Amino acid sequence: MRTVSLGVLARFVCGVLCLALGISASSQTNRELDDAKSLKFDVVSIRPSGGSRGTGLKIPPDGYEAMGPPLETTLLIAYLPAPFFNHLDDLKGAPSWVSKESYDIQAKVAPADVAQWRSLNQNFAKTSPVLQHMLQQVLEERCKLRIHSVPTKSNGYALRIGAKSAALVEDSSLPEGGVGQPLSDGAVFVFATQNGERTYTFYNTSMSVLATYLTFTSQHPVEDQTGLQGRYKFVLRRLPADEDSAPPVPYDLRALGLKVDKEEVPSMIWVVDSIERPSPN
Repeated sequence: MRTVSLGVLARFVCGVLCLALGISASSQTNRELDDAKSLKFDVVSIRPSGGSRGTGLKIPPDGYEAMGPPLETTLLIAYLPAPFFNHLDDLKGAPSWVSKESYDIQAKVAPADVAQWRSLNQNFAKTSPVLQHMLQQVLEERCKLRIHSVPTKSNGYALRIGAKSAALVEDSSLPEGGVGQPLSDGAVFVFATQNGERTYTFYNTSMSVLATYLTFTSQHPVEDQTGLQGRYKFVLRRLPADEDSAPPVPYDLRALGLKVDKEEVPSMIWVVDSIERPSPN
């Protein structure tokens, strides 16, 4: 499988780690699915990238932008779970130009829909049914995309209680002074570096939000199987890089009384039946 440009991917990762991470509640997901039936992009521009503009991905207040990456990136975002770069091998059958030719995509909702679009608080760190539905419409209309899915299983990890579960004590406090990056469901994390050690202090955080964070920073999906329903304050310390024995996730979970076990998780492979280069604007 082709890989996304390392430069584009690096810029994407650096930017999106500053966005909200986490899992939406089921009521929020149902609302988003209803919204997906009514929202669509009003104006869409897809042009071969000239390379003169900055590259990157973003969800501005009125739409979606992918400046410079190949069309493969938008395909991954439209059909695979977030984060898309953990699923590069789950898109099959696309012709080589899909991963090699760069495009600038700018898609905007109608002015009357901007307030509704903003209220969804979408970002690339979580799977958005609305954004996926809208991008699928664009790809079907402009690229004559025909695609189908095949259920499968993939490598993943289960987040479970380890040997020192007493290390986790329920605590719903928040950082003083409103500092930190907000996560979903009211959680907040604060990043700090001291004596060369990187730490991430999580406040008011559920295990499901932690599992999503670990998914985003690992190579495989992480599912919460702790059974813990509370909110917690804890510090994650990043493990030193070791190419010979890389850990499943790059953090010291044992200090929290947690662990991850490798296991297969349900997933989906998407197979491209046919696709054409984008039609002219």
